[in-house]
Amino acid sequence: MDWRKQIRIFGCSLGIIVVLMLALCISVNQFNNQERVLYYSAADAEEDNSAKDCAVTIKPRGGNTDSWIKRIQEENESGVVEERQYAGIIYDMMIVNQTEYVVRDWTLEVLVPQDSYINNAWCGQLEIHQNVTGEPRVQALDLRKCIEQEVDIVLEHEVSVGDLMIPVYGGDYFVYLPSVGDHEDVIEASDIASGEYKSKRVDFIAYHETVNEDKTPVEYPDAVLRYYLNKELTALPTFWGLVAAFGIWGVCLINAYIVYVRTKRLLAETERDAQIIEQSISAFMGFIDAKDTTTNGHSKRVAKYAKELARRMGFTESECNRVYYIGLMHDCGKIGIPDAILNKPDKLTEEEFEIIKTHTTQGNKILEEFTSIEGIKEGALYHHERYDGAGYPEGLKGDAIPLIARIICVADSFDVMNSERCYQQKMTK
Repeated sequence: MDWRKQIRIFGCSLGIIVVLMLALCISVNQFNNQERVLYYSAADAEEDNSAKDCAVTIKPRGGNTDSWIKRIQEENESGVVEERQYAGIIYDMMIVNQTEYVVRDWTLEVLVPQDSYINNAWCGQLEIHQNVTGEPRVQALDLRKCIEQEVDIVLEHEVSVGDLMIPVYGGDYFVYLPSVGDHEDVIEASDIASGEYKSKRVDFIAYHETVNEDKTPVEYPDAVLRYYLNKELTALPTFWGLVAAFGIWGVCLINAYIVYVRTKRLLAETERDAQIIEQSISAFMGFIDAKDTTTNGHSKRVAKYAKELARRMGFTESECNRVYYIGLMHDCGKIGIPDAILNKPDKLTEEEFEIIKTHTTQGNKILEEFTSIEGIKEGALYHHERYDGAGYPEGLKGDAIPLIARIICVADSFDVMNSERCYQQKMTK
């Protein structure tokens, strides 16, 4: 297994998950920090505004108990002080959330249509923008508590029967700042599917000049709602999809690590077993080479050549090692050949040569119970077969000779021709 490739795959997949999660977080952050603006106009109140994030209405509450009369001493244009009558009316400002997201940090800017007095508001503050003789004055006040808390009021104002009256003029405006303590600044997400829309209602009291106690309410035609939408990262299917992907990645990483540890342990055991096998076979073949002094080291050289042939033929590493072990054992049958024949310096007689040829069949018998290495018996039995059929012990021909035996035959023949023997001189490569 290519562990470097596995590491690259795990690294790239983790990088993709992290990049996607980061991109999602950036997208949500940009969405949440985008200030949004909704322009309200009473003239458009009857239109379908369902496609907008929010809907705004500003209407008098109505009912006889919701209006009051105040008489205020004012100086007219001629400098004469006269008493004027003002009727106070409660106005409800309704903000409806028409999205599946939370509306937060909203403010509502309301244009003053005509000269009047602002008396109170629930429960937040009013930031009043007052233009007096061309000199703007701005102050945010909790109108319910100004008198009792003795707040320093920079706006033009009156106190009528203990009530604070802030004059505003046509073209002035005030901004309703919702109370954080009373959770006015947050409008919960609506359930669009069921049609359950969440909203906030806030109020203010305005006094408008009236004649003969006419309490006809003045319409506030224009307002500007500024707000932010809050998208919860954990509410997004994409977020949980990436979390699931990361979980799967983690499980795969743990499994890969377990496989790596097991494989490493198995490879170590395999290498140790291979070392034991090689040492055992080498020790056994050492007896053979010691017995046949004319071919010392022959088995190891044949094994080495055979392994290189197998590698160049495209065998796997484990197959090449198998060929190597078979090469080591190919002449094991010589253990049963008399020393006098093996080490005879003169040319062998025909009978002696027949005895030498039996090392192939004797090797097959020795390895008959050796089943852990596939082909080891065939390597010992058939490595003296010839492609033209003139070999021994069975005279096999062509592809009828097992491939492992053909490989061992080539390696064996090369080593014989490349070695000094009692019966021939070493050939050039």
